[in-house]
Amino acid sequence: MPAVLRAAEIAPFLFARPLAFGDFPQTWTVNGGQMLTARAVRLDDFVRQRAFVDGLSRESRYYRFLTGGLVSDDLIGQFVRSRSALVVTARGDGGGEEIIVANGEYAVGEAGVAELALVVTDRWQGRGIGRRLVQTLVQGASAQRLRALRGEVLSENRRMLAILREHGFSVRLHPDDALLHEATLTLNPPARHATEWLPEDWFSMR
Repeated sequence: MPAVLRAAEIAPFLFARPLAFGDFPQTWTVNGGQMLTARAVRLDDFVRQRAFVDGLSRESRYYRFLTGGLVSDDLIGQFVRSRSALVVTARGDGGGEEIIVANGEYAVGEAGVAELALVVTDRWQGRGIGRRLVQTLVQGASAQRLRALRGEVLSENRRMLAILREHGFSVRLHPDDALLHEATLTLNPPARHATEWLPEDWFSMR
């Protein structure tokens, strides 16, 4: 019985029907000329994602997870099981093992509003990856007919706030926490007779 339950938990991620937007994986050329691969996250990315998060500076980890301490395996597991998450990867020296250098996702909540989050590892910051991630996640959420994207950003994270403003997000001081700003982007106003949202698997291209 436990084996059946485990298969039932995994099956939606293995056999989810992708949406029609089939342009992943993509090759991105970033500032400096390096070639990176943007693709959907996979279940077998757990070790790579663990190494990516552990390799973030304390500041970058704090900006992304609101803690500079250890990020739990449960959070890593939630990310690799996401159906609307993207990783950006590079090859090691000499075209070796694939490593994650950035990731982003949106978690769909009630009424078609999704929470946006992304992070770029420190040595790859400043090369346009964050902007490309925001643009791609916005396109995915819009294609999925979500109503809006929102994110909570530390007020001191001026770079991320600037990137979000560039992409049309309205940004205001969080009403309940002076240390945070709330960023919101309206995508698709609710249709009068809408009854359901598309599946949460925009990036799950196989």
